[in-house]
Amino acid sequence: MAAVYSIDLIAKRDRKKKMDSSIVKCWNVHYQTLEEVEEEARLKKQKEREEREKAQRQERDDDDDGEAEEVHLKLDESTYNRKTGSYSGNYGKQPVRNENDKQKISAILGEKPDAYSAALLAIKEQADLAADELLAELN
Repeated sequence: MAAVYSIDLIAKRDRKKKMDSSIVKCWNVHYQTLEEVEEEARLKKQKEREEREKAQRQERDDDDDGEAEEVHLKLDESTYNRKTGSYSGNYGKQPVRNENDKQKISAILGEKPDAYSAALLAIKEQADLAADELLAELN
């Protein structure tokens, strides 16, 4: 007659594996003291507050620049474009104040003359060749 087990051997082995892998070993546990927990929470709150303040400062700076330009633009109603709903007539008429924007503009404008002069030179050469061919045909 076969032996009757209340739990089969496979289930027993699986249970032992599960228990062995789920037991927390004491050398892997770091118990934090109350002071450590409080210090960590304080540092986290301070970091969040600094990030919030930085975001608010950035937002204020952006708003200040936008408000100053908007007030100046709205004073001159003659440049208001009803079709677009903007004061596009003032675009580019005021000096650039932001240093990053100045650098970007000078870099872009610095690239353009080379390409522009090369294109003009190519067009001039083509026009000269066409003129020469016309003169040759006429003679």
